[in-house]
Amino acid sequence: MDVRSTTRNRKRLIERRGGLARLGWWIGVTALVAQVVGCTAARQSDLRAEGPSGVFRPAVSQDVSATEYRVAPPDKLQIRAPGIKELDGVVTTIRPDGKISVNLLREIYVANKTPAEIGQILTDGAGKYYNHVQVSVEVAEYASKFYEVFGLAVRDGGRKPYTGRNTVVAALAGAGFNERAWPQQVSISRPAREGQPRATVIVDMKQMYMTGDTRQNYLLEEGDIVYVPDSPLEAWADSTRKILSPLTGIMGAGQSMAPAAGPR
Repeated sequence: MDVRSTTRNRKRLIERRGGLARLGWWIGVTALVAQVVGCTAARQSDLRAEGPSGVFRPAVSQDVSATEYRVAPPDKLQIRAPGIKELDGVVTTIRPDGKISVNLLREIYVANKTPAEIGQILTDGAGKYYNHVQVSVEVAEYASKFYEVFGLAVRDGGRKPYTGRNTVVAALAGAGFNERAWPQQVSISRPAREGQPRATVIVDMKQMYMTGDTRQNYLLEEGDIVYVPDSPLEAWADSTRKILSPLTGIMGAGQSMAPAAGPR
């Protein structure tokens, strides 16, 4: 077999391999389109999530307060007691047994009580020694309850302290979006508890900050999971990279088999 015949055979072989590589590329693209269409469809809220009897409550002004927050170890409390030097300004941490130690009143069980309830207990106790006593308590550091923020599309995700007045807007303003985010599809999932079924609500953050309509600015609860998904464009880009990466290697290998120039 002469040199020209050998060269022609090599060219035919390379063309066949190139055709297989192109076929594989188109198969990959087809799979990519199917995957993106299936994975980036907009989700809907659960039927039991929203509405007057829904699991999620809008954060109207009278609800956004810490009055319903019930303390637990190891929250820190600050005591305000004007005129009572033994108590005023004291900061104390709730012990694992649910108690705090304070001057004048010694040990007091406070776990699962609201700050207002604790303030009343301290007022009653200090009233045995002082006249016209008014003691108040506030949470100095929330350290016992949390909610979670997840997603590659947030700048500062992770576990966040639950204060009893966290809202969707406040949580996401703190976590921050990045360029990957799909703000129209933020999901808030609430685990089942105390006879209440688990539920997930889909929040359109873009609608809220573009129109000022805050009806979906729900109050968060302990254990809620906030998830910010990637946008369809970002999901498409990720899928493209995953699918085309091996195909690029195949096509590169085919090109590397091209024959070196030989004598004519």
